[in-house]
Amino acid sequence: MTKPADLTDRHFDEVAAGELTFDQIAAKYGEATAINVGIARDPDNPEVTAAMFAQAQPAIAVHPHLVAQDLRRRQQRDGLAKRAVSIELDIDVLAYFLEGGPGWEERLNAALRRAVPASAQGGALGGE
Repeated sequence: MTKPADLTDRHFDEVAAGELTFDQIAAKYGEATAINVGIARDPDNPEVTAAMFAQAQPAIAVHPHLVAQDLRRRQQRDGLAKRAVSIELDIDVLAYFLEGGPGWEERLNAALRRAVPASAQGGALGGE
């Protein structure tokens, strides 16, 4: 959170703990300060620290089922049948599919589809 240069940390904390409204703070210290006071006053929205960022993980790593559910919803809403992704493959696996020439992505998708249990195919993410 950015505090204006003319406000010390102690004075900012006093303003944040005080009873002034947004408009009163904005008139006295500026709109940016009023916004930052609002942020400081919100216990459900703490400022994200460097330590919090260091512990952050991608959603797919924490809740893969929610990411899959979101993909299904998007497919249903937007009618998308495929989605571009970035994936790391072993060189020999990639070489095998590339050697077949154009259409290697479709062949790779078909091989992956064969690995997916039949019960999971044909749903919101099923089909090509």
